Amino acid sequence: MYKKLALFLFAAATTLSASLATAQPPFCVSFCRAMYSACIKQGNTQAQCKLEQQECLASDCV
Repeated sequence: MYKKLALFLFAAATTLSASLATAQPPFCVSFCRAMYSACIKQGNTQAQCKLEQQECLASDCV
């Protein structure tokens, strides 16, 4: 349940940051790092969080 909620919040935050990321690329990298840290703190595996971080960087920080 918590993982689904965390993934939903991650997706919502990533979508919200997309417009900010295009205006401020350094913010995007910081945002993806913060999301990675939050993912780890929620008890997800490092591999899963790293994958989400890479997706964040690839989709929002272009």
